[in-house]
Amino acid sequence: MDNQLTKALCANRIGDLAVKYIEALRPEEIIPAAESEAMKLLAEIKAILDDGSAGDPECFRRIDAIVDAFAARGISTSRHDW
Repeated sequence: MDNQLTKALCANRIGDLAVKYIEALRPEEIIPAAESEAMKLLAEIKAILDDGSAGDPECFRRIDAIVDAFAARGISTSRHDW
């Protein structure tokens, strides 16, 4: 079987299992975890933007760091897709 096809089938099955697991959780279990992760991400973005060590010419680095923070959490952005 084609390696790419095998990976796609495995990813699909793992996704199905993850959804079933998440659906089995009660809202009072998953909501605090999601909110906590969101707050961590926002704090990280704020720290990047508040970093006074990067001047305006280095603004690109700040944006790149924010993009990286999103990517580390599996959130894609088209900011640097050119």
